[in-house]
Amino acid sequence: MLVRALSFAVLGVDAVPVEVETDIAKGLPAYTVVGLPGGAVRESDDRIRAAVRNSGLPFPGRKVTVNLAPADLRKDGALLDLPIALSVLCAEGVLAGESLGRWLIAGELSLDGCVRPIRGALSQALLARELGIPGVITPAANGEEARLVPEVRVAAVRTLREAAGILSGEIPTAAGDGKAAFTSGLEAIDRESPDPWRPPDMADIVGQPMARRALEIAAAGCHALLMVGPPGCGKTMLAERMPGILPPLSPGEALETTRIYSAAGEPPWPRPLLRRPFRAPHSSISPAALLGGGNPPRPGEVSFAHGGVLFLDEFSEFRPEAREALRQPIESGEIRISRGGRRHAFPCRFLLIAASNPCPCGNAGHPRNMCRCAPTAIERFTRKFSGPLLDRIDLSVSVPPLSIGDWSGPARSEASGEVRRRVDACRRIQEARYAGRPHRANGTVRAGTAELLRELSPKARNFLVRAAERLSLSGRSIGKACRVARTIADLAGEPRAELPHVAEALQFRMPVFGNQE
Repeated sequence: MLVRALSFAVLGVDAVPVEVETDIAKGLPAYTVVGLPGGAVRESDDRIRAAVRNSGLPFPGRKVTVNLAPADLRKDGALLDLPIALSVLCAEGVLAGESLGRWLIAGELSLDGCVRPIRGALSQALLARELGIPGVITPAANGEEARLVPEVRVAAVRTLREAAGILSGEIPTAAGDGKAAFTSGLEAIDRESPDPWRPPDMADIVGQPMARRALEIAAAGCHALLMVGPPGCGKTMLAERMPGILPPLSPGEALETTRIYSAAGEPPWPRPLLRRPFRAPHSSISPAALLGGGNPPRPGEVSFAHGGVLFLDEFSEFRPEAREALRQPIESGEIRISRGGRRHAFPCRFLLIAASNPCPCGNAGHPRNMCRCAPTAIERFTRKFSGPLLDRIDLSVSVPPLSIGDWSGPARSEASGEVRRRVDACRRIQEARYAGRPHRANGTVRAGTAELLRELSPKARNFLVRAAERLSLSGRSIGKACRVARTIADLAGEPRAELPHVAEALQFRMPVFGNQE
């Protein structure tokens, strides 16, 4: 008897449908899997046999052939264990085969019949909604994650016996007994519950008004930021406080970001992501680990920072190929990797914060410490930052060292909550302005330079044109200045970007390296 069950394979962060065809014929006992199975799928024979028998169900003593379609797509991982086992039981006549078509099934089996968690359960639920399949059968550990997708029933099962009971009707689909609970939508997650995690507060920052202002503008418009200053001046402290002034994740952003962690099997998987990620990889990271890669390809740090912050401390110490490879994802918000004739897409719409010393010794421009770097050493250092890379960074700010008197002062700075309220108001203005577009922030919205210039007042436009000629700004730099000026105007509640807003935006265009002060 031939039966078909529907499952999936993870390709990048997306779920690709896989049809599990099982045929049981007369002959000597045998188990064969075809359709380009990976190592874990080829080894599923003993796992499935033991799981079926230890669950008190009969395994056929005849020739079992399993085909995984499409045959040219490699299937890796053990998530096909559960659909194969259920299709074998349906082909043997133990379960009703017609019920398989109402479910998208995935799960790894242990020898005692328990269902282990899988990667990509959120992508599984999204695929079911896309294909019009009413529900998914997924491991109990992945149930909360799968329930993030509206309009999809979720059967979170702990054992193979429970999954078989759902197909046979022994376990009612409306039961709320905790074994196979069916809920849908984001309501399954209590977003109002208190979160014990609290980000560092901006009130801890002493001085640095220019850097604080740049941080607020970057958060309000999702602009890339580069901070240059001597060691110990507070660059890392400033960057670590960025999550505290960013608005919370919207339901759509939470869904998109959690999907990346789910597909990669990284924490906070298998729970949904409820706050914006903050990733700070070490400067020794390889380009593949930063951008994504491997075989099969996995997301990199830029993708794990999707919807949040990517902080690159000691930016000058990163490998040149890793630094320069950031140019494309900063602009497009997506990484595409080709392996084995297939393209894997990983979203990476992140807020970049980079920090660097001004010279090799770090003392250039320091009021008390002398820079001992030779001019040739400073020139080599500045060549680490190519023009095309700096062109894609919206804001650059010098972070000077503080005096002893500043550190001992009693005054506290403005708290993160006050800054976040201004950032939230600014983001709401941008969302209303760019309604209907995929990315509704000044720093990420797709818009040409001509469109951005039209949003400036005539005086501001003429000033920017003269400044661009004098500073030899590229077309991209002009567009970046327009975007930053638009964010500054939104923070001030102004309907248009005026000359003072453009003048402030131009202050943040060029970084200060070496002894240029």
